[in-house]
Amino acid sequence: MKNSRLFEILYLLVEKRAITAGELARRLEVSERTVYRDVDALSAAGIPVFTQKGQGGGIRLMDQFVLDRALLSPAQQDEILFALQAVLATGGGQETLDRLTALFRREGGSWLEVDFTDWGSGAAERENFALIKEAILSRRPLAFTYYSSAGERSRRTVEPARLVFKGGCWYLSAFCRRRRDWRFFRLGRMEALALAEGSCPPRQPPERQEAPPPGTYRETELRLRFAPEAAWRVRDCFHPKQITPEPDGRLLVECAFPEDRWLMSFLLSFGSRLEVLSPVRWRDLLREELKKSLAIYETGQLLSGLEAYPGTRGGGESPAEQKEVLPMEERKFCQCCAMPLDRPEDKGTEADGTRSGDYCRYCYQNGAFTAPDASMDDIIAFNLKFNAENGFPFGPQEEAEKMMRGWFPTLKRWKKG
Repeated sequence: MKNSRLFEILYLLVEKRAITAGELARRLEVSERTVYRDVDALSAAGIPVFTQKGQGGGIRLMDQFVLDRALLSPAQQDEILFALQAVLATGGGQETLDRLTALFRREGGSWLEVDFTDWGSGAAERENFALIKEAILSRRPLAFTYYSSAGERSRRTVEPARLVFKGGCWYLSAFCRRRRDWRFFRLGRMEALALAEGSCPPRQPPERQEAPPPGTYRETELRLRFAPEAAWRVRDCFHPKQITPEPDGRLLVECAFPEDRWLMSFLLSFGSRLEVLSPVRWRDLLREELKKSLAIYETGQLLSGLEAYPGTRGGGESPAEQKEVLPMEERKFCQCCAMPLDRPEDKGTEADGTRSGDYCRYCYQNGAFTAPDASMDDIIAFNLKFNAENGFPFGPQEEAEKMMRGWFPTLKRWKKG
């Protein structure tokens, strides 16, 4: 207790340079006699503290004491203060910054501002950051809903180890109890964060937790050509050594990326400002994906309507190949799975062999459901699996599921009452 009080006295003297025994006694809730005994103890320990009588007097520290003891040059002190200003962006360090500013008798300056949040981010993001920080420091498990780059949504419980800022984004490095391995989780894809019960056992994260090593995933070499108006974003996304300016202002980029669904989305995000030169296979993949997008607008189909896959379960025609598409208000959908019933062959059959007017051939045959025990949740889960396996024709999984759960209760098979 005494040692803590001595430090508090020293801190107040560094901050104020002079303070009366009475004020110290009130702040520390001790008698003035105790204050003077503490001052004697500081002096005996080699701290140049002295008392000065009269108006403006009090207990003082000799000038320059702090700088001599700190053994830091003014430039080094400034570097420490500027670094602490950056730490403030992570939600901590203000008290330390205040104390060191007083300790060094210097102003921190304001030439540096670090803000790790996205433009337009609000209090919820900062609260999530603070909760993750608390979980790491208190060694508590963290539970959250996560959206992977493959469009899958899952509930995870992890043992958090460290926050990592890389490539302009925050990630959580944690041991995933579901995968039984270390994983990176992007903070922007985490929802419904909460501290879980229990504590985390001691675990040492990998020294450098990088992407899977070459050979464990398929990588493709790309040659890309960008229009001049995309130059700003090209320089944001690619290393200067990968970019070759061409005489007409276009930019040639040679790079390598792991092959996954993210790469397709990334390339499409440049729209008409990008041409893939090679490999030919990726030119074909992009062309087919663009055809699907074009069909949505040419046929009047909507991603929010589950009408993007007539016949695809059985390998039928794509929307772009259909000769005629009825207006939305005239179309019929399976009253079990919501598949469009645009073609006679897509319809199920009644017991007498006639075509059903309500159900598709996958849900209804010979007057009975092909899966009589299936629930609405089972059908939604099947459609979400189809969505993930076929390039998300109904949109991101979260939006697709929300749409289905709003629509399916109105279908004949699931309608109540």
